[in-house]
Amino acid sequence: MIRAALLALALTQAAQADTPLPPAETWTMEPYPGLAVTGSLDPPRIFIGPPEGAVWSLNFWARRFAVHPSPDGQYVLISPATGNLLGWSGDPDETVLWLYQAPGGEEIATVPLRGLIDPDDMQRTVSNYVWITSYTWSDNGWRFDTPDGQGWHLSTDLRLSRR
Repeated sequence: MIRAALLALALTQAAQADTPLPPAETWTMEPYPGLAVTGSLDPPRIFIGPPEGAVWSLNFWARRFAVHPSPDGQYVLISPATGNLLGWSGDPDETVLWLYQAPGGEEIATVPLRGLIDPDDMQRTVSNYVWITSYTWSDNGWRFDTPDGQGWHLSTDLRLSRR
């Protein structure tokens, strides 16, 4: 009986991990005091700046959970639209992080999957792979943890290092 309950719970959690994403929508967040980020569908852009008005923008839309601004609003890290899951193509050089800088929204760095984790170490869900388990702003950059237990740091001066 307990074994059946645990199996049902495991299958439910796996199914939730692979549920379809909701339809695209316009969104706004204020991740840090004095900073607002809006993902607009019309036009498709991401606006970054103080709550009273954008200072700069990116010329595309992304889901809210895929947009990670720096506290000063000068940098925005974009992760895949699928969050921590990848429908992995089999290409270890697949880009999983994009870094953009104000004022023009120039892409200044990308990180391939193999830069963070050996694809063989990713955790499998029903139909995807978990490539990252957490990320946060830390020490002038973003800190990442991967399913293989490694910690990484991508700084705004474009250094990727193990933590």
